Amino acid sequence: MTLYLDEEVIVLTALFLTKTGGILGPIAEIMGVIMDALFRFTQTFGVVNIGLCIILFTLVTRILMFPLSYKQAKSQKLMSIVQPEVMAIQKKYSGKTDQQSMMMQNAEIKAVYDKYGTSMTGGCLQLVIQMPIILALYQVILNIPAYVPSVKQYFTNIVTAIGGESAIGSLREFINSSDELVNLVSQARISGGVDGIATSNQIIDFLYRLNPSQWDMFTEHFSQQLSGNALVTESINNIINMNNFFGINLATAPGAGGLSNPNIAWIIPILAGLSQWFSTKLIQSQQGTGMQGDDNAMASTMKTMNIMFPLMSVWFCFTFASGIGVYWIASSFIMGIQQYFLNAHFKKMDIEAMIKQNIEKTNAKRAKKGLPPINEKATESQFKKLQQKEQREEEKRNVALEKTKERVKESNKYYNTSSIAERAKMVQKYNEKNNK
Repeated sequence: MTLYLDEEVIVLTALFLTKTGGILGPIAEIMGVIMDALFRFTQTFGVVNIGLCIILFTLVTRILMFPLSYKQAKSQKLMSIVQPEVMAIQKKYSGKTDQQSMMMQNAEIKAVYDKYGTSMTGGCLQLVIQMPIILALYQVILNIPAYVPSVKQYFTNIVTAIGGESAIGSLREFINSSDELVNLVSQARISGGVDGIATSNQIIDFLYRLNPSQWDMFTEHFSQQLSGNALVTESINNIINMNNFFGINLATAPGAGGLSNPNIAWIIPILAGLSQWFSTKLIQSQQGTGMQGDDNAMASTMKTMNIMFPLMSVWFCFTFASGIGVYWIASSFIMGIQQYFLNAHFKKMDIEAMIKQNIEKTNAKRAKKGLPPINEKATESQFKKLQQKEQREEEKRNVALEKTKERVKESNKYYNTSSIAERAKMVQKYNEKNNK
């Protein structure tokens, strides 16, 4: 599986876990600090826009994760060289399920990985490290006020003005006045639905998902509490403006109006799918022919996944807040740029030197664990021992088979040439021997 597809799986898992309430608190808090710093930075230039902050946030986090991406791309490059040899070994032992053949196959495959100073799980560590970071990224983007104090302050001003938690009853009346508002409660992941709204933070989670027309409904419903409050009016205007990204409300899902109501926000999931597909192509171009071939079942599977995952990304970006789609597009675009330069870098790199360096690092790690260094001659010796053992076993089986054939031949010869009386005596002796 490619680097991109591995990350694609993580991203889709992140979206699913976030939607069902998965939280990685400490890491999400750190991501929130970064997002808050970027929001304050753009504020100094008079720009208050979540979309711009998400793009800058994506750029910063991708730069911070670049060392992991580089190591993973390097591992993937090695895998594109290793994989043909591994596949050749698997083809060599195809159909052989006996223990000896399986041992030989595993030993030969391990020797191939050792030769290049890598392992079957060479690229997994970077993915494992990235997974909680990516989960936290999506957690922050889906719940920006919960992690970005500068944004939360606007909502706190409004919650305070309507009476805070004491206004729960009136807020529930407002929510129950529209099915769309009731649906927003479920999107805010408030357990217990409308009746579950009981804290200021839950009220903020709900308010963050209002679109401009729903804010008009809100100000009308709470007109008595909000009338003449300049701070609240300014806060609501700032919230509407900061969530407006080229006419798209980032807190609203592109598909919120249903399939029968197409709108400009639909361009986000479409661009998300296309950008993911293009990013995949760039990453796979690094792998050369190592993972290709009509006889390669993995290549066929990956072709299917290359279509399936972009389509899944379209669906997720269609059903989640538009801010997720903006992050997805920005992330794919930045990854594409990174991959372009990584491809050029690895194309110029001396593969032999990279393998030598990789083996040296692997041996250094083995030395720390008290293990001997990778020794290709020792591996060859191990092969010879296994082969000699297999040869001896094969010789024993052949000798036993020949003896059996000889006994059967002699028995048939005796049976065909002896008289009936001699045969009867032979059967009698056999019966007497076995009845003792």
